[in-house]
Amino acid sequence: MRHLLKAMLTAVAVFATTCWATAAQAQAQTAATFPNKTIRIVVPYTPGGTTDIMARNIGLKLTEYWGQPVIVDNRPGAGGWLGLSSVAKVPADGHTLVLTISNAIYAKSLYSKLPFDIDTEFDPVSMLTRSTIGLAVPANFPANTLDEFIAHARKNPGKLSYGSFGQGTTAHIFGESLNLAAKIDLVHAAYKGAAPLTQDLMGGQISAAWLDAASLAPLLQAGKVKVLAMTGTQRTSSLPTVPTFAELGLKGFEPVGFFLVLAPAGTPKDVLAKVSGGIARAVKSSDLSAKWRDLGLEAVGSTPEELGAEMKTLADTMDRAIKAAKIKLDN
Repeated sequence: MRHLLKAMLTAVAVFATTCWATAAQAQAQTAATFPNKTIRIVVPYTPGGTTDIMARNIGLKLTEYWGQPVIVDNRPGAGGWLGLSSVAKVPADGHTLVLTISNAIYAKSLYSKLPFDIDTEFDPVSMLTRSTIGLAVPANFPANTLDEFIAHARKNPGKLSYGSFGQGTTAHIFGESLNLAAKIDLVHAAYKGAAPLTQDLMGGQISAAWLDAASLAPLLQAGKVKVLAMTGTQRTSSLPTVPTFAELGLKGFEPVGFFLVLAPAGTPKDVLAKVSGGIARAVKSSDLSAKWRDLGLEAVGSTPEELGAEMKTLADTMDRAIKAAKIKLDN
């Protein structure tokens, strides 16, 4: 009986060792031969938007570099969460990626339930581009600086409004953060897109609006709005005359929005490095860099480690702002 038990234990040990060695070898082979099939980039939004345009342009470059087809799989729905959750469930071999925006990083602070866990179900791959947003007022608004705007708002509590792209967006969070930091009471007006928000801002239907740099630059140049301040740690290249909130003494407005690529958690690190390197090369290529500038975006092309650090900083900063403003959204 003892001999039989010993033989069985030996067999189990040999089997386990063989399985481990096979798995390790398979992983090494995957890393060495990647990519060996079609790469799929999931975009959790409809075709035609910035995320879609970005994915398709980067995909063409990756095909050129690696000789494997890259397809873009648009999976809109549930505010972008449907596409993200679908990628969390696929094999972690680097052949399926998701290209999304930075609001996914702090969504856990806004929603009590999400169909994915950004911290445990995904690995960072690369930050693609980043952009700032700014606070603008109509051209005829009785304030030319942020200080003057705040003073005017304090004299008119609850009578002024600001527009954003919707509840829980970066603009909404920054708008409520400004209310708290400056001790003012601006009423939030949620819009469904840049066009109606811009029209109402220029027409004076709202007192102020948070818009991206690409939208603000031509409006400022045409004299249709006044831009009071921009987010970020340094001035926006397309709006060099506009100060940052930090320059004006208001902290907490340093975070910027960015586009990023994630992979399923557990993707081999050398595969992540290869994917990240290819994406960075594509993002920083001369033709795509020019395209990003036209969209008001700054090319980055980070490493996985750099993106991971940025994600943690953004999540922590926005979590504090969301809790301070008591913003909570239901699914």
